[in-house]
Order: sequence, then C-alpha cells, then structure tokens
Amino acid sequence: MKNLVSSVSYINNSKSRFLEHCNDMLRLIDPNGHASFESHKWVIPFSSNNTKVENWYATLYFEDFNNETLNFKSSIRIEFEVEEFINLKIIDFAKWLFLQQRHNNSLDYAGVWYLQMLKVLFAFLRENNIDSLDETKIEDFFSLALTHDFIDGTFVRRLSSPAYASRFKMFNLLSITRTLRLHGVEGVVPNIQEDDINKAFNTACLAQIDMTLADYKKGGTFDFLTLDVGKHYVDYCASFFEQHIVFATALRSAVIELGFDLVENGNQYKWDALFSENKEQLCNLIANKYNQIVVKYHAFNIYKLNQIISELKLDETRFDSYEFVRSLMYARFYDGQLKKREHILSEYAACINSDNAGFRIDFTLQDFDDYCDDALSEQILNLEKTKVLLDEYLDLFRDRTNAKMGSFFRDVEAAGVTALVAYTGWRASEYGFPESSLKSTVNKDISDAVYSPFRFYIKWISPKTNGETLLEREITLSTAILIRQLSVFTEENDNGFALTSAKFGDTTLIGSHVRGMVARHWVRFPEKYETFLDLDELELLTVKDTDGNLVELKRRQYLTDKYDLNSPVVEGLIELRDKLRKDNQVLQLIARSYKIGQKHLRVAETIRLYANGELDEIAVEILESRLSQETLEYIKINHVNISDSDTRAIIDEIKEGIFNATPHALRHVWAEAVLRRYKGDIGKFIRANFKHIDDRFFMAYLKGKEAKAIMQVAKRTTINHIVRSRIQSINEERRHYAGMFDRFINKAVAITKVNTLEEYEKLANMVSNNRIIDIKVNPWNTCVLRKGTFANAKCSEGGIPQRHKAEPKFCLGCINGDFEEGNYNGTVVYVKPDVEACRNPNLPMFIKRSHLVTVRLALKRIQELGKNYDESPYQKYIDFLNETIEMAVSSEEVS
Repeated sequence: MKNLVSSVSYINNSKSRFLEHCNDMLRLIDPNGHASFESHKWVIPFSSNNTKVENWYATLYFEDFNNETLNFKSSIRIEFEVEEFINLKIIDFAKWLFLQQRHNNSLDYAGVWYLQMLKVLFAFLRENNIDSLDETKIEDFFSLALTHDFIDGTFVRRLSSPAYASRFKMFNLLSITRTLRLHGVEGVVPNIQEDDINKAFNTACLAQIDMTLADYKKGGTFDFLTLDVGKHYVDYCASFFEQHIVFATALRSAVIELGFDLVENGNQYKWDALFSENKEQLCNLIANKYNQIVVKYHAFNIYKLNQIISELKLDETRFDSYEFVRSLMYARFYDGQLKKREHILSEYAACINSDNAGFRIDFTLQDFDDYCDDALSEQILNLEKTKVLLDEYLDLFRDRTNAKMGSFFRDVEAAGVTALVAYTGWRASEYGFPESSLKSTVNKDISDAVYSPFRFYIKWISPKTNGETLLEREITLSTAILIRQLSVFTEENDNGFALTSAKFGDTTLIGSHVRGMVARHWVRFPEKYETFLDLDELELLTVKDTDGNLVELKRRQYLTDKYDLNSPVVEGLIELRDKLRKDNQVLQLIARSYKIGQKHLRVAETIRLYANGELDEIAVEILESRLSQETLEYIKINHVNISDSDTRAIIDEIKEGIFNATPHALRHVWAEAVLRRYKGDIGKFIRANFKHIDDRFFMAYLKGKEAKAIMQVAKRTTINHIVRSRIQSINEERRHYAGMFDRFINKAVAITKVNTLEEYEKLANMVSNNRIIDIKVNPWNTCVLRKGTFANAKCSEGGIPQRHKAEPKFCLGCINGDFEEGNYNGTVVYVKPDVEACRNPNLPMFIKRSHLVTVRLALKRIQELGKNYDESPYQKYIDFLNETIEMAVSSEEVS
C-alpha cells in the first residue's frame, strides 16, 4: 500500500514539476502572464518593442488537439528534465512542443502558423495510421501541406499554395527532430537527413505547384484549379475553338496568300483596300479555302457528332458511339489505309448487335456517308455567304487592322492550346513538338479495338524527366485531330512547332508561350461563357413580367427546363459565376496603372490612394474585404515608406483564393477527371476526349513520380466529391446511385440522424477523412476502400484486398463498390463474356454457374440504378439480363 501511495505521490510531483517547467517556458513569450499552460486557449501580445504592433495579439487554439482526428497516439512519453519523465496526452504534448520550439523567445503571427502546421502533421499521422513521419511519407506530407488547410477537423483543398514564410519557414522538421531526441521521444519525426527532407520537399513542390523548392522559398505561389472550375473553362475554350477554327484558318491563309503580314505594322491604306475594293477577291479566296476544310473539320465538331449519332439512332449515352463515329470519320478524311472503314463498321456492328445494347446497327457504309454529308454539306459557303460572314468577323475585330486580326488569331490558337493541355495533362515544356511527331497505328488490343480501332502517339521529348530522349506518349483520337487543326492553322511560319506560329530563338521558351496561351481567355471567360450567360438571362426573365411576350415566355421555359435554379448543382454554378466575376474585379484592380510624371505606378499607388482616402468606392470595398484588419492598419501607418516586399505581400494577400488558369493547374484538373470519368459531369469536352473503356491509357501516364503525387492529391479531392455528392443528394427524388457503398452512406445518415447543413458537412468530413482509405476507378464501378472492410472485400486474400485483380464478379457485389450512371456502359461491356456463357446452350451448368452469379449481380446493380426513374432507361437491358438468367436456369433444369 505504501508503495502505491508513494508512486501516486511521485506521479503527482512529476506533474507539478512539469507544469511549473512549462509555465516557466510560457513566461518567456508571455511575461505578463496572460496565458497558463493548463488553458486550451492562449491570447498573448506580440513580443515586440515596435509601437506599430503594440496592441496586436496572437491567439493560439489548442482545443483542436483533443479531437480524434489529431490523436495519432493515446499518449507520448517525454523526459522534460534530466531523469524526469511524464506521459502526455496529445494536447499537452502539442503545447509542450510548441513551447520547446519557441523562436528567440518571441511571439507573433508566425506562432499561429506554426501551431496550424502541428495540426497538419498530427492529422496526417492519424489519417495514415502511423505514429512517425518516416522517409517514405515525407513527400506525401509536404504535398498535403502545399495543397490543403486543416480546418474544423478536416483537410480542405486550398485554392492557392500557401506562402512559404507563413507555413514552412518556422516549421523546421530537423529542429523538431532534435527537440524530440533530446527529450527521449520516440516516433513523431524520426532522425531524417536534411538532404532527404529537402529532396522530398522539392519533389512535392515540382509535382504540386510546378516550381522548385528554391523558387518557392523566394516567394513563388501557385493557384489551383479544381475540376469543378476547370471543366467550365475547358468547355469555354474548346467551344470557342470549334466555333471559329474553320473561318479563322481560311481567313488567315487567304490574307497571307495575298501578301499581308500579320505581325509587322504595314500600310493601313492597303489594309483598308483589302476590305473594300479588294473585298471580293478576298472573299473568293476565303470561300475556296473554307470549303476545302469545313466538312472534315465539322465532322469532329461535338455538336455535329451529336446530330449524326442521333440520325444514325445510336445510343447518345454511350461513349463508344462517339469513338466509333470519329473513327469512321478519321478513316474517311485523314487516313483510309490504316484500317478499312468496312472493317471498322462490321466489327462494331457485330459487337453491338450481339450484346442487346438497346439499339442495332443495320446501316451500310454508304448510309453512314449519306447521313454525314447531309449534316455537313450545309456548311459550304458561296460568295454572298462569305461576305456576310466576313462582315460579322470584321465587327468582332472592331477595327480593320492587322493588330486586331492578329489578336483574334491568337485567341483561336490559345483556345485550342488550352483544350489540348487539358486533354493531355503534360508539363508546359512538353508541347514543342512538330506535326511529324504525331504517329498513328491500328489498335491491336482485343479488349478495346472494337471501340477504339486506332491508337495515336506523340513521339517527343520530356525535358524535365528524360532530357532529349524521344518518348512515345499516347493521346486520344480527338486530341490527334485537334493537333492537326492547330498545325494547319499556324503552318505559315516554318518554326518547327505544331501548335503555334510564334518563333523563338530558344525552343525551351515554348513553356512560357503555352502558359500565356492557357491564361489568355481566363479574364473574359466569366463574362462570355454560354452557361453563365444563360443563367444571367434566366434570372432576369424570372423576375421580369413576361406574360404578354410569347417569345420571352418560351425562352424562359426553355432555360427553366435546362437549369433548375433551386437545385444544388445550379446554385453552385451561380456561386461560381459570381465568384469568378468578383475575382476579375480584383485582378483588374491589381493591374490598374497610374501615370505619375514619367512613371507608371500600379499597386503601390493604389495603396497610397487608399491610405489618403482618395481611392474610389469599389476599389476600397475590394481592399477592405480581402485584406486583414492588421494589414489595413499597417498600410495606413506605413504607406509613405512601404517597401517592394511589403507590396508583394499585400498583392499575395489580395489574390488569396482567386482561381487562375495555368498548364500545371490543368494537370491537376486532368488527374481529377481521370478519377471521376464515370462520375457525373466532368465537362462535355473533357468527357468526349477521354476513353471510358481502356484503363491502360491512363495508367501509362502515372508511371512518373511527379504524376503519382498529383494523383494522390486528386484522389483526396475526388473522395471528398464522392462523399459530399452522395450525402447532399440523400433526399433527392432523382437519385441515381447504387451499390454497397451507397447503402453505407444511407445508413450513416440514418444512424447519425443528421438534419442541419452543419451536421451533413461534419458527417461528410468524418467519412472522407476517417473511414475512406483509397479509391480505384473501374469501368463497372469505383472501389471505395474503407477501414474495417479489408477482410470482407470480395477480392480479399488472407484479409488483404487484391484490387489489381478487380473484375465485375468481385466488385459488383462488394461492400466497397460504388455504382452510378456512368458505370452502366462499362458493366454492359465487361459482363458480356458472362452473358454469352449463360446464353450458350452448349456449355454445361458447372461452367455457367460462376458466370450466372456475375450476371445476377449486374442485374441487381442496374435495377437499383433505375429505381428512381418513372421509366427506367435501362429496362431493355434489364429484360435482356432476366432472359439470360432464365436461359441459364432452364438449361440446368433440362440437364
């Protein structure tokens, strides 16, 4: 008994000494005793003699360290003094480590930022079920810290990269390691060499923000662009390109053929004459060049493809319908020798007609050509139509100069290049190839040759990873067509580039040129995007009295059918539209120029005007809504002597959270689109470009270490998207999800009894961050691997999921399977061998039995998918599967 009392007394004495020790450390940064170690909220004045920050405080919230999401260990043992040990809860360990890491015994906002990074570190350890940040996880940690904040117990995707000074400068892993080793702490951050830390950090910087660690330390920043934003920008650029490429190509070629220079300022009288007395000559030349290319260009136009597919009575919901039509068009207009069109048609028809796809192919090749000619021949121009069209474009240019026309041509080129970057996801430096690097072959992969008869490659260098070694990188058919169109459009200058007419003294400058092209349409996009303009019009017509105007009534009804203003999707579109337009105002303010004497001043003069109360009201509202109160006070006090570094810091703060389009941002968009290509809206042009059947196409891209890092961040974003979309739609009547994962979400909502928006958000964060480990995209479903499901996963062997062995027979009935509308086509394709086995009267039942299980699983998932429709669009295939099952069962009875 005495020993027990003695032990308790010793422990209590240790705790007392530990508290005394920690409060002594706390007094070094808080000499007036505003905070105590026992408190979970410290409000401490800045440690400075500078009168400018006399009343500034740092508020440190430790309460978050009590949350489960940060408790990577139950307790941590430290030696706080020589031979004095104590076991600490995570919250007390965080306080102790913070005090041990105090910098020069002073405190300012850097202390708040440091504490935030401690939360990121602890949450990362907890999420990965580890208690030590070893060498294999450092790069992942830096990637996460570069792209996410930890807010209210969950990781939230940032819109831009954090400033190095505010996030990483004071958070030194080596310093933490030394502190932990000095005090006998095992784990958390082990002994790691500085070179290894810097190498991992540099790799993460290159992958996530497209710059080296050295450049990031100098102040480099990066603006992220998620798929939910980027898809709209890509749709805008791709639509702009399709709308203008034919006429722009004809006009550019005609003007150059007539001897006009689009770069140098020439004789304006000569330009004026071109559009007056010489106009007919110009129009004849334009019409001739236009008519040579319009049919084959519009054959790949997404709107014309929709029309042709509808006329042919193909299934518009199936991606392979588009790939089939494109392939026949490609063989007709570009390469008739690579594979005969007759073979493409017969192979696809045989496949479709045998799988009861809901439609049959019974047209001939001549029928196909006739349908296409009818749809495309209306595009042919005569002289009068050409004159009218030219006048419309001249009005678009505003004045008839080579500068305005050249600017329009650069707009067309930029739109095409932006679409290409989004379709491929490469680095900006990798687009310097000539058209001769574009290669095509017959697809010999029997798994998808019927759906994609051709393969296309770019044989070119990847300077960052392979130097001057030529690599074959696969692209899609529609990407190959886009490259050909850009090459023809820009071919008058023999500069060796397929994508641009620009000339560079150094070919490595192609990266800078591509970055400029990708950003070119960004500012006008929110004002010109068709979807945003539709919403503008619908909102106007909704509040307007249109009772007496039949035209407006019809238009309002059309837009109402297209956009439900009360749906979460449309509400999100409106919110995005308004944000992008407000962002434009911010960018315009930053770019505002003032001529003071012989100088042109920008932000520094805006700051001076604000401090003196001379700035216009709109600009004042922007600054005061985007800058912190501390920064605004600093400006008013220091505006006379404000430094260049201060100005840059103010610009960074103003731009915080503003989206921007860059090639690297589109790499992140590409990665998200890969993971969500079966999941709802990823943009009509991105979806049209992606193959849905062949996963090999995407996996080849992911061989590089940098690409894998980008994909890891994209996975996290996609997991959040999946969970939130399921939870947000839980009460919708038209909810089209199926599978065991969807059942899990429904149960989670029911058990937790969520009602408010905050409760739904909390549940979504809990599922995304605490339950889901990883996702794997398959054509027939998505594997959403959750904690506690390893042994029950259908592909599990010895309690370990073998997801590389994914097949419909495992996945369609798996506890981790997520099934939605985009998976229907993949299921039809991949269960076809099982269907054929069940329908084969010559196969014995012992062979059919396993196939029958798969067919029944497919039937169950598809029935679930269509249950919320008034009339299921899948009914024909459901009937076909029921018939298949009956055939298999009856054959067993007969035998």
